[in-house]
Amino acid sequence: MGVTRAGASPRWASSSTPSKPTNNTTPTDWRTTATIKTALAGGYCLRAPAQGACQYANICEHCPSFHTTPAYLPVLTAQRDDAQALAHDARHRGWDHETERHLHLITRINNWG
Repeated sequence: MGVTRAGASPRWASSSTPSKPTNNTTPTDWRTTATIKTALAGGYCLRAPAQGACQYANICEHCPSFHTTPAYLPVLTAQRDDAQALAHDARHRGWDHETERHLHLITRINNWG
């Protein structure tokens, strides 16, 4: 990543979270693509079904060393909402392992409250 002038916003800075891939070749929301997907704090990961889920998907959220505070509630709520949409999509596609992976994250986030 290049150096940013003082006071200038980096190229990746945005006032909103994109719901579509930035390459503009796919007109659909990333959450509904036929891919194995994971919502991340700074974006998302899309993998071909043949690749399976990434072994690192949501690794921090499942680590016993991960800690959070109420200050992160908006981020965690958004992550949980994404996971709910992804679980629904996976269930619709018959991807049981993916459904369970997302439901496990939802349970973990709900237990922090």
